[in-house]
Amino acid sequence: TTRDPQTVRQTLHAVMDDSWRTYERYTAPLGVGFMVSPGTHYGPDVDGYEYSPWGTYHFADRDGVGVDRTRATGTGYTGQYPSPWAEIYESLERCPDELLLFFHHVPYSHKLHSGSTVIQHIYDTHFAGVDEVVEMRRRWHELAGLIDPAVDARVRELLDEQLRCAVEWRDQINTYFFRKSGVPDAHGRRIY
Repeated sequence: TTRDPQTVRQTLHAVMDDSWRTYERYTAPLGVGFMVSPGTHYGPDVDGYEYSPWGTYHFADRDGVGVDRTRATGTGYTGQYPSPWAEIYESLERCPDELLLFFHHVPYSHKLHSGSTVIQHIYDTHFAGVDEVVEMRRRWHELAGLIDPAVDARVRELLDEQLRCAVEWRDQINTYFFRKSGVPDAHGRRIY
């Protein structure tokens, strides 16, 4: 029980409702696939599966990123979908941005439907993911005194860990793609 259930409910929705999208932003934007540590699947390892028998998930090189799964020039995987999805996923112009790198290998300069380039989107989403975790923590801290102290302390620990992980993902992924592409962040943010 809480002293202000409406405030608690609203804050929980604000923190949880988009948390999956926040996680996706700092781990796997544009459907790029696994960039996790083999075995545990926890923590970033951009090339963790890239050279393993389990396959390659991002095919990043100096020219671009993504897996060509089209029927025309790739693995043919898009052909496994029924119409109209097969045609949508096959088409670079019609493929939804959130699945682009799962179905297509594109240059870092490729323009998304949003108008951003692929490389800038990678940078932006990883910085945004960290900012969103910071905001989640801030919102949770507003509930101080309204939540059972033991629950409050545990959630604070978990959010602190999520922030640590989000920063680690941001720094490793952005650094990797900056070094692969040679394209700097348009906003001049720190990338190692």
